[in-house]
Amino acid sequence: MVDQCRRGHHHQRRHRRRGESEAKEEMSGGSDLPEEILIQILLKLPVKSLVRFRCVSKSWDSLITHPSFVSLHLRHAMAGHDRSVILLRHYSLTQRKERNTLYLDGESFLEHQELEFPLKTHDTYYLAGSCNGLLCFSDYIINNLQVILWNPSLRKCVQLPIPRFIDTDLTHTYVLGFGFDTRRVDYKVVRLIYILGKNWSVIVPPEVEIYELKTNAWRGIQTAVPYVIPESSSQAFVNGAIHWIGYNPADRRLKVASSPRSIVVLFDMQDEVFGEMELPKGGDYANRLNLSLAVHQDLICLLHCHPMEEDGHQLYGVCWVWVMKEYGAADSWTKLFTINISEHGGIGRILGFRKKGDALLVTHNDELVSYDLRGQRISRLGLYGVARSFEVIPYMDCLILV
Repeated sequence: MVDQCRRGHHHQRRHRRRGESEAKEEMSGGSDLPEEILIQILLKLPVKSLVRFRCVSKSWDSLITHPSFVSLHLRHAMAGHDRSVILLRHYSLTQRKERNTLYLDGESFLEHQELEFPLKTHDTYYLAGSCNGLLCFSDYIINNLQVILWNPSLRKCVQLPIPRFIDTDLTHTYVLGFGFDTRRVDYKVVRLIYILGKNWSVIVPPEVEIYELKTNAWRGIQTAVPYVIPESSSQAFVNGAIHWIGYNPADRRLKVASSPRSIVVLFDMQDEVFGEMELPKGGDYANRLNLSLAVHQDLICLLHCHPMEEDGHQLYGVCWVWVMKEYGAADSWTKLFTINISEHGGIGRILGFRKKGDALLVTHNDELVSYDLRGQRISRLGLYGVARSFEVIPYMDCLILV
């Protein structure tokens, strides 16, 4: 009996040692690498490979999908992002369908990969913003109640919870902003709800609510918002803040008697406060439809366009490109370039800038072209689409939503 117990005890110890060895082997995916070294290797891999490696073992799946690794991978991707890949969205006039395509943006502009967009109705949803690998869409139809985040590198999208404030009598207007809080390493959506007064005038201050991806919930905030941001205003996320073209209706320093002066309205994603910045001095900014914001080499950029009429369509003959060299300093606005293609029929839209500095434009005939800002030459890219459907987004691999 004693011998049987000893034999059983030895057998249990051998079985336990074998189990511990198998567990360690599973933790390393069959390798002897320490976890710290394994993490450093995985951080350098593209998302497509990481998704495949989740199948190696349960421990690898747990590691790759763990929030701390996802955050670490995001920081690594942000630090090494070289803007060499562009995601181009447009409704193709030649193929009669919406296309979401990755382009390699080097000396040439080469189609790399077609992506399947999860939302089929391009007329229903619009791009509210993009940041660090995620795209934020909202609906045109039901007052921004449906907000969707899409990670094109994972081919995955999620619909956010319904916001706290719901307009049942269509007496409000809405503005969305999307950005990233580097302090909390979290994505946020800010939603402004304005009451519409007589003659569809906007009443300030608006209600403000914020969605945080980590909590997957909306919450209201109390902050001073004396500004009006038109629904049509483009946004630019830079220096940890969302920026729009807007105005302060209480400001009486008017250039045009009927309209307050235009300014840059910003929302700091960390401190969750609004602020303002002056536009370049000397410009005529009364018509805010002629103004838009973009990002040019990590600097906030103002696109100020002068309209021209052609066949009843709104086109621009000349656009001035300004950048703020020192963030927050109004006297650091510098005019970089003047884009003048009036002899080619005019500009429909300026979409953004390529890695080498060229501007991507939509021309009067709905063609996407690349414009050499220094040489003032146009390069045709052979792409045609509905002008308002074109969107150019810097593409970045990330594991968010994994």
